[in-house]
Amino acid sequence: MIFTCDRNKLQDALTLVGRAVSTRTTSPILECILLTATDDGLTLIGNDKEICIQTTTIEAQVEQQGAIALDAKLFTDIIRKTSGNSIMIEVDDKYNAICKSGRSRLKMSGQPAEEFPVVSENELESADRYNIKSNLLKDMIKQTIFSVSLDSTKPIITGEKMEIKNNILEIVAIDMFRISYCSTFLGEDTPDSSAVVPGRALNELSRILPDSEEEITFYFTKSKAVFETKEFRLVSGILTGDFIRYDQIYNEDYSTIVVTDRVQLLNAFERAILVASENRMLPVKIEVNDDDLIITAQSDRGQVEDGVPCETEGKDLIIYFNPKYFIDVLRAVEEERVIVKFNTTLSPCTVRGMDSERGFRYLIVPLRPPA
Repeated sequence: MIFTCDRNKLQDALTLVGRAVSTRTTSPILECILLTATDDGLTLIGNDKEICIQTTTIEAQVEQQGAIALDAKLFTDIIRKTSGNSIMIEVDDKYNAICKSGRSRLKMSGQPAEEFPVVSENELESADRYNIKSNLLKDMIKQTIFSVSLDSTKPIITGEKMEIKNNILEIVAIDMFRISYCSTFLGEDTPDSSAVVPGRALNELSRILPDSEEEITFYFTKSKAVFETKEFRLVSGILTGDFIRYDQIYNEDYSTIVVTDRVQLLNAFERAILVASENRMLPVKIEVNDDDLIITAQSDRGQVEDGVPCETEGKDLIIYFNPKYFIDVLRAVEEERVIVKFNTTLSPCTVRGMDSERGFRYLIVPLRPPA
C-alpha cells in the first residue's frame, strides 16, 4: 500500500476515529486504527466493539491500494510530530508502515487488516432513514445525557431512548432519580421507530457532531444505531429490554408553581453545594414563601442560606433535593427564566424553560426530610 495525503486532513481524521479506539483491552487489534487506500482515496476506522467511527473518503494520491491496522496512539503521535504539509505512507509485505514527511522518515509495525473488526454493510440492513439538523441533535443530546444512569446492573437505563412517533422525535434519559426529556418535530409522514442507544455512544456523537445546520441522517436496525454526516459514520450497538414508562410518571397535578430567573437559581444552588461533604451530597432545603424561594444547606463544613426572588402561585412548601440534580438541569436549560412545579414534599417536581420550543422538560425526585 502506498499513498500520499494532506497531513492536517489525516491528523483530523485520526482525532475523529480515535474516539472509538479502545484504551482498556487485552486485544491489541482494538488499539489500532484501520487505514484503507483505494482508487477513490483513504478511509479510516476505529472500532472498540461498542462503537465504530468511520471517516468518509479522504482525498489521497494512491499509488498502490491496500489496508493495514496501525497502533492508534503511536500513529497519531507520528503524524502530529511530522512537519511537512503532506505525508507519504508506504506499507511493505511484512506490515511495516514507513511514514515520510519532508526529511523525516519513521517506521512502525502494523497488523493485517483482516484481523481488524469491521461493521459489515449487511449488518446495516434496510431501515427507515431520518434527517435532522446537526446542531439540533447535538443540543438535544447535551441537554439530556446527564440523566443517563451509571448503574451497570440496569443496562437499559445506561442509554437514552430515541423514539419517533407521530412525526415527533423524543429523546429520554432516566437514572431513577430524575428524567430528562426533549422532543422536536421531524416532518410529516415520518415512520415510527425507536431504539435505546448507549449513553457513551451519544456522548461521543455529541462531541463530534458539527455545530451547524448541516443535515445528518440517522436510523436504527435490529441491532445497530447509525448516524451519518458528510465527514463520518458512527455505528453503535443498541440496548435491549423494557425501557421505563416515563410518560406515566409526568403529570400535571401541581399545588405550587414557581417562575424565577434561571441564572440566579443556578448560582444559589452552586453556593449551597459548597458546604456539601466530600464523601456524600447532603440534601438542600427549598422553602417557597410568597414571592421568595429560600435555599438552605448545612453540614459540618458550614452553612449557606440564599434567597431567590420568584413569582409564586399556590401553596407554601418545604422540600429537599440533591442540589447536583438541579444544577445539571439549570445548566442544560437555555432560557432566561424557568418554571418549577411542585406537588407534595415527597412528589417529584418538574422544571422547564419559559420559552422552550423543543419540548424540554425535566423531572427530579426529592429526598426525604432529614430526621
